[in-house]
Amino acid sequence: MTTNHNCGPQADPEFFDALNKLFEQYPEAADRYMIKSMTLELEYLKIDFRKQVGVSRIEDGRIITEFVDRDPTRHRQCCGYHHGECILVCDPPPV
Repeated sequence: MTTNHNCGPQADPEFFDALNKLFEQYPEAADRYMIKSMTLELEYLKIDFRKQVGVSRIEDGRIITEFVDRDPTRHRQCCGYHHGECILVCDPPPV
């Protein structure tokens, strides 16, 4: 699949400048987070995060993410937020 990402510091330099300053202010938190483009999920897979959530798991040294209907009865650890709402939950790795 060929994708043309119009994102990152070249596309949004002011946002990334502000983000870099924030990460400098909170270096411990900066080591726990990353910024990721949502292009694949929103434009190619057409995920509706109001109705679906990503579920990630580790399998054979890979991170596998599937998108499933939201189920408020299942409580998992949130590991991805968009506009303050959980859009990605992570199953703990096998012990």
